Amino acid sequence: MASAAAVAVLTLVLAAATASPTVASVTAEGELADGGNRDGHYCDGCAPPMDYVGGPVMDTSGDTGIVITPVFWAPDGFAFPPGYVDGILLYLHDVAVDSGGDANVYSLATEYPGDADGETAPLDYRLTDAAPVYDPTAFPGAGCTPDDDISSVCLTDDELRTELARLVATGQVATGMDRFTPVFLPPGVEAQDRDGTTSASTFCGYHRMFGEGERAVVYSNEPFEAVNCDAGQAPNGSLALDGSISTLSHELAEAMTDPDTENPAWLDDTGHEIGDLCAEDFGTALGSTDPSDPYGTLYNQLINGHPYYTQTEFSNGSFDAYGAGFGCAQSLTQATTDPSEAPDDVAEIFTDVTPNSLDDTDAATLELSIVDRAGEPVVGDRITLSTYVVRGDGTCGTFAATTATTDGNGRATATYTGSGDPVVCALVALEAKGGYSAISRVYQGSTAATAPNADTDFPAALEAGGDARYVTATFTNPASDRIDGARVELDVFPAEGSRTPVDASQLHVDYSLSGEAGPFHPVELTGSTAEDDVIRGYVEPDGGLSIAPHSTDQVLFRVQLAPGVPTSAPGPQLSAELFLDAVNAATGSGTTIADSYASDLRIVPATPWLLRPRVLAAFGAAAVIVALALIPWAIVSGRRRRSAS
Repeated sequence: MASAAAVAVLTLVLAAATASPTVASVTAEGELADGGNRDGHYCDGCAPPMDYVGGPVMDTSGDTGIVITPVFWAPDGFAFPPGYVDGILLYLHDVAVDSGGDANVYSLATEYPGDADGETAPLDYRLTDAAPVYDPTAFPGAGCTPDDDISSVCLTDDELRTELARLVATGQVATGMDRFTPVFLPPGVEAQDRDGTTSASTFCGYHRMFGEGERAVVYSNEPFEAVNCDAGQAPNGSLALDGSISTLSHELAEAMTDPDTENPAWLDDTGHEIGDLCAEDFGTALGSTDPSDPYGTLYNQLINGHPYYTQTEFSNGSFDAYGAGFGCAQSLTQATTDPSEAPDDVAEIFTDVTPNSLDDTDAATLELSIVDRAGEPVVGDRITLSTYVVRGDGTCGTFAATTATTDGNGRATATYTGSGDPVVCALVALEAKGGYSAISRVYQGSTAATAPNADTDFPAALEAGGDARYVTATFTNPASDRIDGARVELDVFPAEGSRTPVDASQLHVDYSLSGEAGPFHPVELTGSTAEDDVIRGYVEPDGGLSIAPHSTDQVLFRVQLAPGVPTSAPGPQLSAELFLDAVNAATGSGTTIADSYASDLRIVPATPWLLRPRVLAAFGAAAVIVALALIPWAIVSGRRRRSAS
């Protein structure tokens, strides 16, 4: 969520991703009129840990804890596929049976107690599955018009609330902060949230609440999606079922820890909930259910002995104990296990899309890199690719293939072709071995004017052993969304046709966020243009870099080459490039959001010491001082000569 008045919305398109738009009016261009962020599920830029901000959590103090009553709303002419309802009911039964344990995601909710009359109100993992409600009431169908071609009905949140109120009045649904009511919609029904976004392009589920105290109705909206809300995994044989279970898991965890989104309980500094911080993150799988399809039937949860593939949830305890990149966990047990004990596990996925703005149906290349905790490439990892609309009216384009596999360097590429619609699209890459994901943005058509950009003034040459040169990096954010938690990546690599060997120890770089007055901070560099092809370093101050909407920020670098670097090559020997990266502090994965593109650099001999500008300047100043000092002597001497005559 983007504010205390935000709603919790889960966006999952192929790979589950959360969306938490603010409640605000939307302009014709799709921007929020108040400048808020509709794209809450794009959590690169989240600011963990989670903080308690005063609202209620759900009530687990009774013997039955939170009672879950699923509603399957399907009037005549609509039906759920065979096995779908039974699969949902089995999952709810399993999480209820496992109540009190610490081996699944719901055990993490115990880290987030509430406050009752000034005293801590524990939030326990205590769930009870109640008998389902099968609702045959006809859909009103007058509140909105379907955006897609596969739905005959569009259902607004107000219409959903009206039906829930009717079920409460007839005694089929109970109220209170210890009751949770997920409402499942059948195929052919599109859902529209209160801000106008729909399940056709933006979300797969959300949770909300209306009423207060004993009359509160805590609910979630769970539209049916055949293939668009899964993570590419079907351990129970159905992408629709397994995707819906992951959506339900996310919404139930968020409802437990933050039921009243207008009076929130637990959020990070950017207004995101326990599930938002770990959206698209699944963690290392425990196994697969089909040996013939090992990367399409993975499961990461065994609940009451049954396999499921659901996203992780954020753990304050794990984040506090092990630091950035280790905030998402599959269970309380995992959250208290030192990740350094498994150095071969996948550590992160990082993506870069070039170009990030497209006209009409142009194509872009998505580059992916996956490494383990020891920094080694992850080979043979399957990537699932998908898209969803972040902002604007229309649809995203398509990938040439929906899967890719990493090569011997842990890298993979994919081609995305734009739709021609003026929308901002998220390109989701979810890898299978570690369950990590990264989300890039592509700005199509007129939305290109809102794409962040980077610019630098690298010099044409650097002197080996010469004076440091200043380089200004300028980062512009033309959009109405604030960029938070970003970092700057510096890459130095061989220029085309050059193999000049330069080691990180021969290049000194420091930076200032306050201009030449400083202070300057060193940039830690690693690598070599000879061995690793790239020297790399990061500008990553505490809390990351932030760029306000419609503004520009600058980073000043001082760059200096050591003596001894070869200078005999006739053309450019090096290229330098700066990237503005968005990194999810909870997972450690991220993506490039702006690229300065490469600047070629020649390495030249250092200017003789006496001819360097700073030396000449010093000599010039000294000469002036000497001249000023000689003036009185000359005057006195002249007087003496005149007296002698």
